[in-house]
Amino acid sequence: MAKLAVQSVKFKKDYMMGLAFLLFFLIVASECFLAFWLPWHLKLDSMWAEQVIRQELIDHFDTVRWRSRRASEKQPKPVSSEAAIICRSLDKAAAFMHKYGKELTPQQCNEFIGIILKLNTPSALLYNGKSYSKVIELDSRRYLQTLRGVKVENKSKK
Repeated sequence: MAKLAVQSVKFKKDYMMGLAFLLFFLIVASECFLAFWLPWHLKLDSMWAEQVIRQELIDHFDTVRWRSRRASEKQPKPVSSEAAIICRSLDKAAAFMHKYGKELTPQQCNEFIGIILKLNTPSALLYNGKSYSKVIELDSRRYLQTLRGVKVENKSKK
């Protein structure tokens, strides 16, 4: 068998060929980098989103809890009693968050924030000294006179 002579174009090794090979390998390397980096980065962002929503929950929670605690200590009786009720509820919620806070999903954190924001308005009103209830003054003198058998003067008829 006769050997066939293979003729090919002679490669010229110049700077354009080197640049072409360099660009080819850079493109392939960047595609491989993006193939691994992008999913990792998206997972990292979702993790940070969970941390951000938990931090927002803690910030709102602490604000409402601080306001209601301050109102229960500094305000007069009807306001302080209402604020103390909110404080007790928030203390129980704080115990729950301390125990299960890391297990809360972002949706559960959003629901919790909604509940805390509903308590924000009453807490702010109580902090400013505005109560939801009214103090009813009881005139015990009239009832004591009735018990003693003394004739009671009715002031409403006058």
